[in-house]
Order: sequence, then C-alpha cells, then structure tokens
Amino acid sequence: MASALSSQAALAQEGQTQADEQEVIEEVVATGTRLKGTAAAVLQERQNQAFVADILGADQISRTGDGDAASALRRVTGLTLVDGKFIYVRGLGERYSSTQLNGMGVPSPDPTRSVVPLDLFPSDIIESLNVQKSFSPDMPAHFGGGNVNIRTKSIPSEFVFKLSGGVDYNTNNSTDGFFYSGGGDDWTGRDDGTRALSGVIQSNLDKAQADDGIEGSGTYPLTLEERKEMLGSMFWDIGPDPKNVDPDFDIGATLGNRFVTDVGEFGFLSAISYENEWNVGREKSGTNLGTVGCADLPDSEKENGKCFAQSYDGVETEQSVSWSGMFNVGYEYNSNHRLELTNVILHDMNDRVRVRDFVDVNETIFGTRELERVDMLFEERRMTSSQIKGTHNFPKLNFMYFDWYAGTSRANRDAPGGLSATYQKNLDDGEFISQQLQDVSATNVNRQYQSLRDVSDTWGWNLGYPIMLDGIDLEVKAGADFFEKARKAENITIQVPHRAIADDALFGDQIDEIFAADQLASDDFYGSSTGAGILQSNMADGDEYAAGTKVDAYYLMADAFINNKWRFSGGVRYEDFRQISVPFSAHANTFSVESEEIAQLAFMEDDFFPSLAVTYIMDDEMQFRFNISESAIRPDLRDISTTFFIDPLTEFLVRGSPLLKSSKLRNADFRWEWYREAGNNLSAAIFYKDIENPIELVELGTVGGAAPNLLTANGESGELYGVEVEFLQDLSIIDDRLVDFFVTGNVTMSDSEVVIGAADDDRTSLFERQLLDALDATSASNIVTNNERRLVGHSEWVLNLQMGYDSPNGEHSATLVYNAFGPRIIVPGTRGNEDAEEQTFHSIDFNYSYYPDFNSQVKFSIKNLLDQEKRIEQEGLDLLREERGIEFGLSYSYTF
Repeated sequence: MASALSSQAALAQEGQTQADEQEVIEEVVATGTRLKGTAAAVLQERQNQAFVADILGADQISRTGDGDAASALRRVTGLTLVDGKFIYVRGLGERYSSTQLNGMGVPSPDPTRSVVPLDLFPSDIIESLNVQKSFSPDMPAHFGGGNVNIRTKSIPSEFVFKLSGGVDYNTNNSTDGFFYSGGGDDWTGRDDGTRALSGVIQSNLDKAQADDGIEGSGTYPLTLEERKEMLGSMFWDIGPDPKNVDPDFDIGATLGNRFVTDVGEFGFLSAISYENEWNVGREKSGTNLGTVGCADLPDSEKENGKCFAQSYDGVETEQSVSWSGMFNVGYEYNSNHRLELTNVILHDMNDRVRVRDFVDVNETIFGTRELERVDMLFEERRMTSSQIKGTHNFPKLNFMYFDWYAGTSRANRDAPGGLSATYQKNLDDGEFISQQLQDVSATNVNRQYQSLRDVSDTWGWNLGYPIMLDGIDLEVKAGADFFEKARKAENITIQVPHRAIADDALFGDQIDEIFAADQLASDDFYGSSTGAGILQSNMADGDEYAAGTKVDAYYLMADAFINNKWRFSGGVRYEDFRQISVPFSAHANTFSVESEEIAQLAFMEDDFFPSLAVTYIMDDEMQFRFNISESAIRPDLRDISTTFFIDPLTEFLVRGSPLLKSSKLRNADFRWEWYREAGNNLSAAIFYKDIENPIELVELGTVGGAAPNLLTANGESGELYGVEVEFLQDLSIIDDRLVDFFVTGNVTMSDSEVVIGAADDDRTSLFERQLLDALDATSASNIVTNNERRLVGHSEWVLNLQMGYDSPNGEHSATLVYNAFGPRIIVPGTRGNEDAEEQTFHSIDFNYSYYPDFNSQVKFSIKNLLDQEKRIEQEGLDLLREERGIEFGLSYSYTF
C-alpha cells in the first residue's frame, strides 16, 4: 500500500546521493500517471470523499498477489469473502450489497445470486476498487452493507506495452484426481457441443405436452429405436478415469498509447489474459441432520447421538479456464471535454468431477452393501459490457459540469450435461464382489441442462453547478439513473431410471462402460421390449421462466464547504422499482399462470431515500465524519419465485416466496481519520444499521430426500452494529533503520441480531404467512431452533494484517499478508439443531517481487501457508469440509 511512499521516506532518512534521488523520483512520477491506482492517489481520494468509503488501488492488489476482485476485496476493512465469489460487507450477505462496473449496473451470470460473482473480474483490468459504506443520493438505493464499484484501467498517458506469464503449483495436486476427456474446445473454456442437449431430445421435448414428459403421449408414440437414439445422443464418455493434473499457468498482454493532435488527444488501452488452473482436493459433506439410523454408523460420523442421514467423502477434481479482454478508447478536448468507450469481455469455465463414498443410513450396510456417488458439473459464465461516458466542464458557465453515460451488458451461464449417479458396491464380509448402479427402484442417473441469459441496459446523467458565497463553497448536483434487465432461464432435468435398465446391464464401475455405444444399441440393455420408461423428464412448472427488472431513479443533492472546516453533503433519491418473474409450464412454451394472475406476480414499489453526511475538518491531517441515511434491499428475481434451485455452496434446495417484501434500512456511520506524514494513517469508525423485514434463509420443516429445503423469507426485525479500526505505519517509529518496513491492517468487531417472527403466540407474523404459503399448510411448528440469532453470514470479527518491505534501491518488495474472520452462520438450524457455521479460516500469504531493471518484474508467491481447510460445522459434524492446499506461484512481466 505504501511502496512508493515508504521509498520516499527511506531516501530522506538514509541520505541517498543526488543521482539516486533523481532516479527514484522519476520512477514515482512514472507510476503516478495511473490516476487512481497508486497508493498516494488512493489515500487522497479516500480523504476527499464526502461519504465513508474504502478504496483499494492496483498497486495494493498487485502487492497482495490477489488474482481477481473477490480475493482482493477481502483485504478491505470489514469485508469477508464467501465461496470465493461473493463479498459480505460488515457482516451483511451479498444480497445486501450492490456491484457496479465503472459506476454502471451490470447483470449477473449466476442464477442463484442477484449480484455479480466478483471472481469474474481479473485484477489485470482493475485500476481500483471503491467500496462506499455509507449511502449517498447518487448511488443505487439498493444499499445495505455497501456498494462495490469496480473501476477498470483507463487510457494511459504514454505508450505502454506489457507481456506477462506465470506458473502455479498446488500441493493438493500431487495426488491423482478423476476426470474425463471432454470436448475439443475445453482448453478455451467453451464446450464445442459435446455436452449439449441433442436435437433429437429437444425435438421430443418440444412435441411433448406438459403431462407427458420426454416419452411423449399416444399422439407421439415412441419406438425402441427412437428411445435408443435419444439415449445414445447423450454424452456418456465421462469415465471418470484417474488423472494426473498439469501445472497451472497464465499469460497476459497490455498495449496502450496516447496521441496529441491539433484537434485534441486520442488514446486507447487494450488488455487480454488467459489462465488454466487445476485443483485436486478431498471433500466431505453431509445433509439432513437428525438422530434416525445413527446407531450403526462409525463414531467419526456421529456426535451426541446425531448424524447426517446422507454423507459424502471423496476426491474433487476441477479444471478452471478463464480469459478476459478489454479495449478502451478515449478522446479529450481542451481538458474540458472527455469521451471514453469501454468494452469488456469476461469468460470463465469450471469443470468439476467428484468421486465420493456415499453413506445413506437407510441403504448402507457396511461390509455388505456400500455406496459411491459420482457427479459432474460443467459450467460456462460470460459477461460482456460496452459503456460510453462523457464528461463536460464549462468554465464560462461558472465551471458547471455535465456527465452522461450509457451502457449495455450481457451475462450468460450454460451448464450442459451435468450428471449424478449412485453406485452400489456388493461385498461379502468386507470382500469386494462387484459394482453396479444402485439396485433401488427409485434411483436414477440424473442429467441436467441449464441455461441463463441476462440482458441489461443502463443510462443516466449528472449535472453539477458550483456556487461561491462568502466563506461557503457550494455545489448543487442533480441526476438520473435508468436501469433495465431482462432474463430468460431454463433448467431441463432428464433421468434414466435404474428400473428401466436390464439387471445384467447395471453392472460396471464407470459411466462410459455401462453406457457404452454398443451397450445402448443392444436390445438387452433395456428392461422391456419397447424400452419404455428409459428416459424421464423431471421438469416442473417454473423450471423455465422469464423475468425483468426496471428502475427509474432521480436525485438532488448539495455539497457545501463552510470556512474549510465543515462539509455538509446530502440530499434525497427517488426510485421507482418494478420487477416480475413469470414461470413457464413444463415442456411447453406457455406460461403456467393465467393472464390475469401475471399482474399479481409483479413486485412494484417507489420511495424516497434521504442521506446526510457531515465532515469536520480539524486540519490538513485530521477529520471526523458522520452519516445517516435510509435505503432498501429488494428481493431478487429468484427470491419471488416458488421454484427450487440448488445453492452452490451447501447444495441445499432453495426457493423463494411471492409474499416477500423489501427490507428497509436506517444507517448511521461515524469515522475519525488521521492522515499523517509519508502515507501513515489511522482511522476508527462505529456503525449501526436498523433493518425492518430482513431477508433471511430458513430451513423448511418438511424436509425429505437427499437435500434439505430452504425458504427465502422476511424476518421481523434486525440490527447490526460494530467498530472498525484501520492503520498504516512504517517502522521508523521503532528505529530509523526500519523505515523501509511497514505494517498495515484493519480489524472489525461487530454484532447483529435478527428476530425471525416464529413466536408461539396468537399473532401471525409476515414470516409465518410466507412459511405457511410455502408449505401449503394451515399450521407449522418447530421450524427454527432460534427465533433470535445473528444474521446469516455475519462474522463477529474480521482481521487483516500486512507486513511489507521496500528496498531503498527499489529492486525488492515483499509482503506477508494475514486474513481471518470469525465463525459465521451459513444455514440456520431447525428442529432443535444448532446453526451450521463456517469456521474461522486463517489465511497467510507471502509475496516477493524483484525488479532487475525498470522494465522487468519477477514475482514469487505462496498462498495458504498454514494449509488450512474450509469447514462448515453443525452439531460438531462436518456439513462441509474442503482441502485448499498450499499454492506456489512464479511469474514474470516485461514492459517495453
């Protein structure tokens, strides 16, 4: 964070020669051309902000070695990272934050979340990350924990051409995983059609009526040959086979320049990057906590008489391919008028295979009948965004300025050919005899084909007019924001029931062996002479849906400096919010609700959201801030739908509620800031949030099958309060010889409480109405264990520490980084069980950079030095346990 600043301090105290001083000063000037990326610019911007904010620049991100926006943001005060993708600000879940790209809204390619997964954004394209923690009228009113604005790199001031490359190795990868060959384009992060739903199956789905499924009806009778063709058209060459994974590697290039002409300055910046990563690790998980069937399990699988009805333990192998591209062009005239066009494309692929021992208390007989689960998930995510911005200053009109912007974005997710299958191992007194698909009539081989398409358009403007009065510098600002998003999503599930396969054909220990082409072509594979029932569609109404969101917003605010001591900033924002999600009937291109019911599915509200920030500027170094505001958190498109989706973190089934309401928040922040010499600084803050109708997850009481069901519902009330402290200090305060070392860090201590509203009284709360509607019941009891508890995802403490070193000659830089968070609730407990909590993860990373000359950089990194595991525990049992391994990295970059 203070690489340039601490180098300057070192020069002053070590008495370098005039030549050395000149050389280092030139380096500082060169790096300072990035407007928001340097440590000095970041500190200055934070100090000058009217509202409480934390900013992370490109230099700081590079220093900690974080490869994407999600990983980098966990270094910010009060922020924690969940599932490697989503940021929790001050303990509030990802739904309580909003994400912007260069100040504009963008869609999400994740069907289970309303916000963009931040791991999509590689650090190579990021100039800075701005986390605004107090609401201002020019920000979206969907504001809880904060707003994350990802600002991409801008047009350079001079020619730049940079090439980089690196390799990584994870200690987990020393053991073999299990994988398959896949398609010919997998290295590009794209499926070449190998896994896609075949045309013959899609044709039968199109012909089938809602109650007939893939097998059709009497109108479209299927023959054995047609069934063979459909089954054979699926991708079955999955194995999986033992796999010795390759080392990780990444490459990147950046090219940019600026040209000065008689009609203004033109410039461009382009960047591309590619990364291929493998990870092999052991994973253990469980579902359906209870007491039934626990007696016959080993002691390691139970605690205090409780166990999971289903548990898994085995090896996960995952390949991740990501690539990105950015192309920006800009024009500036007379320093008063600027146009910039930003184009970004982000793409990543995750291909995962798991081979795990499976224990089912109702089916497993140790030493006689044991189970194994194999599953595969391939998913592609892509986001493209094109944005144009204009900034215009008018000196002759009292320096009035006018900004405008427009952008269009697309987000896609495709997950074709997902598979899950359960094997049965037959043993005799523990001796292996044979393996087959599980010999239970109700079991199936499941195939899934999912797709999601989001399209969003946004545009808006800001107008500012300065007014100079005696002792008062006033700026009046007005603006408007407009955002529209449309979504189409589909989830097709096709099952191959075991009972439709001939008994002899069930035997084998690999998918490609049982479903080999010659097997599928043989009449002997099928349980009947017609092959009836060999394929079933498990689609339900709502598995395909269309949805849309529209927000019209206007704001008016003022920013006043009084005698350069007091600053008052505030105003009001008005938003008109409209949203609808309409389900389609299964196997039919028609809505599953009547036309008069569609209007009842619409979610509409409009409101005013005020905000006021007061800053007292004691002197050039010290200031005090106070902010109060009102904001709202609205349900997402999936939150108001009654259809289920699978949460990727817990693999629980989650559904929404049409009765869901917005959460209303009242926010208060107070922060003291002290900016000292050479970049040293110290700040402390207290914050409070009062939440009406907080949106939370609760487990439904009627749990059945292999996965629990969770309901998205409104609690009755909630509150969050805490303290934040942040500092940066070089170690010259200990000894002048330690001026080249610095420590920086932050700590957040907070608490929260949510009242669900499941009290045993005569009043039916909003939560109870939503619960009864979801259960289609008139009464329900024993749903939540704790009617009062902490908010889901809230950690009572978050700690970040860094120790850094910058050599006086500028050739060496090293950083030791520590990050940890307190336990946080992932799934609230039900039926008397404790809440499931993710345990503290202690992360220690080390990064060293060597600069052999002004143009070159060699970087060495070690991540997760403590070899910590990710753990979610419930009642002392592992709801989820994942190995992370220790990762070593080496990279080189050269700037021409």
